[in-house]
Amino acid sequence: MASFANSTASAQVAAGDAENAESSKALEGKPQDASSKFYVIPVQGPIGQPTLYAIRGGVKTAISEGYDTVVLDMKTPGGRLDSTLEIMEILDRFPGKTITYVNDEAISAGAIIASVTHEIYFTSKAVIGSAEPVTGQGQDINESMKRKLMSYLNAKMEAYTDQYPFRSDVIRAMMDPEFEFKVGDEIISPKGELLNLTAKRAHEVYGDPPMPLLGSGIVDDLDKLIGSLAMDTDPVVTRFEASWSLNLAEFIVGLAPFLLAVAVISVYVEFQSPGFGVFGIVGVVFFLIAIFGHNVAGLSGHEPLLLFIIGVALLALEVFVAPGTLFFAIPGFVLMLASLVWAMADIWPAETPDFVWSWEMFEKPVQNLIGGVLMGVVGVLVLARFLPKTFLWDRLVLKESIAGVGREVELPSEAPVESSLVGAIAVAATDLMPGGQIEIEGRRFEAKLNFGSADRGAQVRVLAKSDFGYVVELVES
Repeated sequence: MASFANSTASAQVAAGDAENAESSKALEGKPQDASSKFYVIPVQGPIGQPTLYAIRGGVKTAISEGYDTVVLDMKTPGGRLDSTLEIMEILDRFPGKTITYVNDEAISAGAIIASVTHEIYFTSKAVIGSAEPVTGQGQDINESMKRKLMSYLNAKMEAYTDQYPFRSDVIRAMMDPEFEFKVGDEIISPKGELLNLTAKRAHEVYGDPPMPLLGSGIVDDLDKLIGSLAMDTDPVVTRFEASWSLNLAEFIVGLAPFLLAVAVISVYVEFQSPGFGVFGIVGVVFFLIAIFGHNVAGLSGHEPLLLFIIGVALLALEVFVAPGTLFFAIPGFVLMLASLVWAMADIWPAETPDFVWSWEMFEKPVQNLIGGVLMGVVGVLVLARFLPKTFLWDRLVLKESIAGVGREVELPSEAPVESSLVGAIAVAATDLMPGGQIEIEGRRFEAKLNFGSADRGAQVRVLAKSDFGYVVELVES
């Protein structure tokens, strides 16, 4: 995994009163579009998947709720390249203004992210720079890979910053120590060094007409900056609250296929056992965990949860109203799987200018779904082969069926499944809902009705063997 170099600039700006006054004057003199709604997203600490989730969720909220400006409150030493590239694309989708407020430092990946926002403001002691790509362990990338990566990043930066006269060269000098950055005859960053800029240097002007290298103004307080940008309006400011759930979401998203596999296995075992018990609860919980993680990751809204609840309601109808029919179970399970695919897809608000529905949105979610289902099928086959012979099955399933009769019953040893019993008449030893136990000549067997349900004591006929016992039908009296 590639990331950016994590080093700080050695020089910092001295924040004298005269300098702050000059910077404030420059800010006030800069033409601005008045904004009234600001969405502030903190970019604090190392940049990784949690940062990506926060920015993606925040930008989507800002679009759907009509915010004029997204502000990144940045203090970061850098981080992962893959997350940085995704964040660049996310910021580019926002139809309003994007601003970076360098609140002390925007090093490495932070400098790259800041460079694609419309404006970059600094505190008086802020530093930005040192963005050379390195490996995730902080080591140098081999020369061949580095050439390819630098070429790609330079092209990417030019595409995002072509409207700013110096920005692409400034960022290139921060990334590539072999690049000599000159404006006219003046060398800004000599070959062999990575460029770092203090707040003061970022506002030095060059060219004709004179333009600052990188900065849009120096303000030592974010609220003061927002007030200046709002001009004569009363700004509405919303701050994204980062929480522990962002780190948990990273873990959940990475385990999505495994979570789905456990849910599939649990639902299958639940339908092989009577009533509704521990396996059904486990299946529902694992589905909810997967949906929660992807919601926190900013991939989807609350719609997948609603779809999931409808699916669970249909499964409940199957268990308690029409057991064994599969009339409600099949569409319910399909809706649960569809809710997961929806939750994993990167769906944007309708107000997003360049958002279009496409297969690419669902490609990875469907891959996760297929992977999870395949893992679940393998797990089901293993359980079908070994679980009925284990103490765990006896404790979690067989005694659960006896608990349904409402009184103590001594459980005889379970007899082995025999093909010779096909066609025999048996008695339901427990309620069959549709699964449970039958008794033949004093021996008990796991069984499942092919349709409907039956009370304890009803006569049934054995139709066939199954993975967990027998398939039976009710004998009409």
